[in-house]
Amino acid sequence: MTKIEIITQLIAAKEIEREAADAIVAQLEQSRTDTLYDVVDGYFSGAFTLDDVYIKKPASSGYSSSSYEVKRPQKDSNYDKELMTIRLYKSWSSTDYEKIETSMYSTSDNSQFELERIFTNGEVAKVLLDHGDDMLAEINAVNELDSKEINDARTALYKIENDIASLKTEINDIQINQAENKLSGEGLVFGEGKKGAMDLRWDWTIRGINSARILSKTASGKSCNIEIQAYDNEPKVYEKVRMSNVEALICQYRDNVINA
Repeated sequence: MTKIEIITQLIAAKEIEREAADAIVAQLEQSRTDTLYDVVDGYFSGAFTLDDVYIKKPASSGYSSSSYEVKRPQKDSNYDKELMTIRLYKSWSSTDYEKIETSMYSTSDNSQFELERIFTNGEVAKVLLDHGDDMLAEINAVNELDSKEINDARTALYKIENDIASLKTEINDIQINQAENKLSGEGLVFGEGKKGAMDLRWDWTIRGINSARILSKTASGKSCNIEIQAYDNEPKVYEKVRMSNVEALICQYRDNVINA
């Protein structure tokens, strides 16, 4: 078994660990979202005159995870309409939510639905005026209790992801080293699929490369004489080609031959 095959097996095992760790994070985040929703929804229990008004549970992660939409079914519509949004705000440097914000749209529509929306938004405002401070304190208590467990789970997930990235980098380094050795020895040979291409100079690109071989390098190692066979042409030697240009050919060989 080659070293790359061993590392590939390690990556596969780490991917299984990553999926399990990711599931734990998602479960913890969802549990916190459920608890926070129960807190917010509880403060509005019995507050609405209209019995079809409800607060939608937010997503468990992302920007909208701290937004609670007050919604209501609308006649002749396939979706429930948002009446107002309640947002929990905290600055980037704060661990606690600092205030509760609201947003709503304005309209000149004087239909029954829109007039009922106005007084429903007033009912939301009354709850926030009467109990906003208590709600915010209870939200922050839940958030503080759950944050450490979630952060620990995320740290474990990030470590696994970093391990996977490191292993993939190790495979890449091995493959690049293999290609470099071939280029300086027997030469790189592209198969029937994608051919190589590289810049010989800033204004000169050669394409359709079937094979390439470094014949010699300058004392600094920054330039080389390279033999290239492209299309149906005879092999040709190009002198003093920058090694930084040759690196593109090495990467193409890795992608189109080694990993084909």
